[in-house]
Amino acid sequence: MTTYEEALRQISALSNSRSSGERDISWITPAHVVGVSRTYDGHLEIFLSGTRLAPASNLIKDFLEFQKWHRDGDNPKLLANRLVLPAVGHYDQVAAFICTELLRNGADTDLLMAFRHTEPIVEMAIRRLRLTDQALLGLAGELIVMDALVKQIRPEGVASIVRSWDGWKESLRDFSWADTGVEVKTTTLSTSSHMIEGVHQVELRSARSLLPENRLYLVSLGLQWVSHAEGAFSIPSLVDSIISRVGSQDNARDAPALIDLLISRIHEYGSGAEIGYDHRTMRSDPVFSRPFVARFVRGYDMLDEKIRIIRSPDIAPHVHVDSSSLSYRLELPSRVSGDLNPVVGLQATARLVLNMFQ
Repeated sequence: MTTYEEALRQISALSNSRSSGERDISWITPAHVVGVSRTYDGHLEIFLSGTRLAPASNLIKDFLEFQKWHRDGDNPKLLANRLVLPAVGHYDQVAAFICTELLRNGADTDLLMAFRHTEPIVEMAIRRLRLTDQALLGLAGELIVMDALVKQIRPEGVASIVRSWDGWKESLRDFSWADTGVEVKTTTLSTSSHMIEGVHQVELRSARSLLPENRLYLVSLGLQWVSHAEGAFSIPSLVDSIISRVGSQDNARDAPALIDLLISRIHEYGSGAEIGYDHRTMRSDPVFSRPFVARFVRGYDMLDEKIRIIRSPDIAPHVHVDSSSLSYRLELPSRVSGDLNPVVGLQATARLVLNMFQ
C-alpha cells in the first residue's frame, strides 16, 4: 500500500500545468483512481476517477466538481471528481494525507465507500485550509493598507500609523486613531462582497464608548494569487517595505523597538487559524511568499446615507437577538455617490484616510 511519505514525494514533484485549461494528472497507484495535479497557478487538485460522489458535507460540495475530462491521444474520456484545495499555497502534506486516507479505506476497489469513510477527514482538512486562506487574505489586505499609509504620511507620523493597527488581535477596528476608524475587508471575488461579523464593523462606535468615532471607512480590496512575482505583492515584501519606512523616520533611535513590536504583532495575527508568520524565519516559506496582486481597492465612507445595510437600530426592536452575533454578507456597489464614494485606488484611499488622520 502507498505510504504517506511516498504520496508526499510524488505530490512534491508535481509541476504546474502548462495552461489554465490543461491538467497533468499523476496517479498515486496503478489503479488510476486517486490522482493529483497542480494547476497553472500552482493550486493542488485531487482527482477521483469513477462515478459522481455525493458528499454529505455542504463544505465539501463547494470544492468538489464532477465532469468529463478529455484526454490526449486515443484514450477514452475520463469521468472524475475533482477536489480543489483552497488557494493558500503549496499544501502538499494535506493532499498527501487525504490521498493516503482514501487509499487506506479502499478507494482503488470501492471509491464510494472509501470516500464515505474519509469524508469527515477531508472536511476537517478543507475547513482548516479555508480558515488559513481567510486569515492570510486578511493579513495581506491590512499590510497593503498599512504600507500605503506609511509611504504617504510624513516621517514623524509613521510610528503612529504602525501603532494604530489593531487588526492583529480581536478588536473593534483594524486601524483606529482619535475619532477615525478604518475597517479592511479582503476578497478574491471581483466585487466588494464581504462577510460582516457583527454590526460594530460597519457603524460608529457609540458616543458612550471610551473612544467614540465620528468617521468610519471601509477599505475593500480584491486580491488575486498569481504565479509570478513581478509587479506583485507578497506578505514578506510588504513587511520589508513597512520596516524600511519605519527605519527612515526622523526619530530613528526608536525604530528597532517599533520594528520588533510590528513583527511580534504580525506573528500573533490569525492565531485562531494558526498562521503565525514570523518575518525573521519564515519569509521563504511558500505559503507566505506567494505573490498576489490587487485587482481593485475602494475606500467607502460608511456614514453615507446611500449605503443601506443592517445596523444596530434595525436590530434594536428584536430584543431577543444578540446584535453582536449577527453575521451577513455585504454587497457594496462600485459607485455609491458618484466619484466621491467610494474613492478608487490604493493611493487615493490612503490619502482619504490620511486627510482625516493629519
